[in-house]
Amino acid sequence: MPPVRIVAKDEWTLVNATGTEQNTCGSRRGLQGGGAGVLQPWHRLFVVLLAAMFAQVVTMAAASAAAGAITEYALPPNGGWCSCPAAIVLGPDGNLWFTENGGAVGHGAIGTITTAGIITEFALPAYNSSPVGITLGPGGTGLWFTEQNTNRIGEITTTGAITEFNISLSGSQPRGIVLGPDSNMWFTQSLANATTTTCTGHHCSTSTSTKTGYIGRITPNGTISEFAIPYAYSRPFWITSGPDANLWFTDEGTNSIGRITTGGAVTEFALPNASTNPGPHGITTGTDSNLWVGEANSSQVAQVTTIGAITEFSAPGGPAGIVSGHDKNLWFTEATNTSAVGTMSTTGAVLASNSLGSSQYKDPQGITDGPDGRLWFTEESGGTNGAIGAITSS
Repeated sequence: MPPVRIVAKDEWTLVNATGTEQNTCGSRRGLQGGGAGVLQPWHRLFVVLLAAMFAQVVTMAAASAAAGAITEYALPPNGGWCSCPAAIVLGPDGNLWFTENGGAVGHGAIGTITTAGIITEFALPAYNSSPVGITLGPGGTGLWFTEQNTNRIGEITTTGAITEFNISLSGSQPRGIVLGPDSNMWFTQSLANATTTTCTGHHCSTSTSTKTGYIGRITPNGTISEFAIPYAYSRPFWITSGPDANLWFTDEGTNSIGRITTGGAVTEFALPNASTNPGPHGITTGTDSNLWVGEANSSQVAQVTTIGAITEFSAPGGPAGIVSGHDKNLWFTEATNTSAVGTMSTTGAVLASNSLGSSQYKDPQGITDGPDGRLWFTEESGGTNGAIGAITSS
């Protein structure tokens, strides 16, 4: 098995909500204006060209590396907080973008990493926002994300400008989000047995209530519509755009796979082993035009046709995040029982389980296909504050 290579970055940037950067040396500088320590235009051009050349070298090296070779990039210090990266997606700028539940010393952050491993983090304005899902937006110009605890949907440009939209349904806990076939963003609202967190300054309190889940839709201009899931105790988690022009989601509360049309009609299909709490997590569309789901509690991957027929296949390690790779296989994070990244064909055959090492439980979660011949994934517990990993596919 190829070794795991750990890279501790010595250069990173945190951009806070006021537009100020901080590097590892602790110096702070505004993003605008001149003076000592400010990069001049020709400096910036040189850095951009150098970064592009470096990224190309890394891409070529990744393409030639053995399948299953893993590199991990530690997230920067976070004041004693776990940054806890969750979801990850390829951005319009060719970089990977991810959410950090506890980034920016508990505020939550959106991070980005180049294929060369350079990390930049953008702090969210509100304390304890807990961003979870992230997706590419319409037109390929920005990214959209959920804020679970502050009950908002956010948009971020590739330069870090953030716009937030409040959700009218209080305490709805938005989690997964995806760009739909109608050019709107669709997101899950996991209200069932919801634990709502309310914060005043740095003081937070929680309350629990029994509700049902919703699927939300937000237009590019921020108009939000919400559709109730007509099944008791539903708790939708991840969501994807299906091959049939519908949205498909996992429901942890009912242990089902759900489908919602762009008109808001919801249907759920119970997993065969629903009574044993299989814990459906990630969901993606495979190259066979079926939906594929990671069952974190039952160590299975489920294939779901667009008419709701379900077939389950045994898989190692409690699959959580799942994505279709450019090699036409399914790649999933093994989060429950092991720290690994697994591969499965669309016939249900397990092709590999690539260990992240045995010295630390790393809780890999989100995973996406990168532009460099590698799959990129998050490690909520990797390193000291969380980490981003990359694994070659072929």
